[in-house]
Amino acid sequence: MDGPDTLHTFSAPFDRHEPAQVSLPLLISAPHSGMLLPPEAAAGLALSPEELRELDDGPVHRLFAAAVADGATMLVARLRRVFVDLNRDPLEIDPALVPDLAPSLRPRLSLRVRAGLGVVPSRLGTRPLWRRPLGSAEVARRLHTVYYPYHRELARILDSLRARFGVAVLLDVHSMPTSAAADLGPVVDVAIGDRFGQSAAPTLVEAALARLRDSGLVCERNRPFAGGHITETYGRPAAGIHALQIEIRRGLFLDERSHEPHAGGERLAAVMHAVSRAVAEAALRLRPATAAPEVALSSPADGRRIAAD
Repeated sequence: MDGPDTLHTFSAPFDRHEPAQVSLPLLISAPHSGMLLPPEAAAGLALSPEELRELDDGPVHRLFAAAVADGATMLVARLRRVFVDLNRDPLEIDPALVPDLAPSLRPRLSLRVRAGLGVVPSRLGTRPLWRRPLGSAEVARRLHTVYYPYHRELARILDSLRARFGVAVLLDVHSMPTSAAADLGPVVDVAIGDRFGQSAAPTLVEAALARLRDSGLVCERNRPFAGGHITETYGRPAAGIHALQIEIRRGLFLDERSHEPHAGGERLAAVMHAVSRAVAEAALRLRPATAAPEVALSSPADGRRIAAD
């Protein structure tokens, strides 16, 4: 994550971590772990870097480092979520933030957009994130330099894993504040999202939940989060590609005020190592049933043109 704080000085908007030998059909995606922000974007923000921490997942990807050592692949975003949210449809755009959208484009006014959390976040609660509206050309630049490259790489790696192992699994990893973890009842430590059974085989979900419960953590399936755009887009169990979202309560590994990691992260990393291994092993047992379809995977968002006419 270290490096110059400017968009055009690094070759890719993500870091790819690979073992010496890829031996597991597992891709770990961390789309909200990035901490870089181009200076021109930082100058346009209405909130301080400290206030923006609520949007950041923190170094949740570090909890999965042992899975990479085991043979998994990991993709970690480098740009902060406030710049562009990789876990959104590219048409989830707030018209109030981008008033000059081309008439031919129809933004997806989802609940997330209405809450200010579209592909370029516009609000944090009731607080505007940007000093002034953004032009559609600026949003297009962010999509084409950060968003689409990340999604193309996700699709490429998943296709490669499926071709090699006959099956591929995407773990999209996030963190949630304790306030969200307790929103609908008892505090949830880890939520496993499978889009209500649509994005992964049940045996993979069960393998993850079993390891979590063995560790004593409070875990739920699809509560409070069932998986976002990435899980929904790439989870194609019938084609041999499964996707799970893992949402971890932030306080288990970070101080939620300072966002500094604490000692709990070491124990949690051991748990996530066991979860990753169990899911990968369960996936390999599915190969005879899921390896037949060989449809190339790509984000349906790829190639959309978002710019002013």
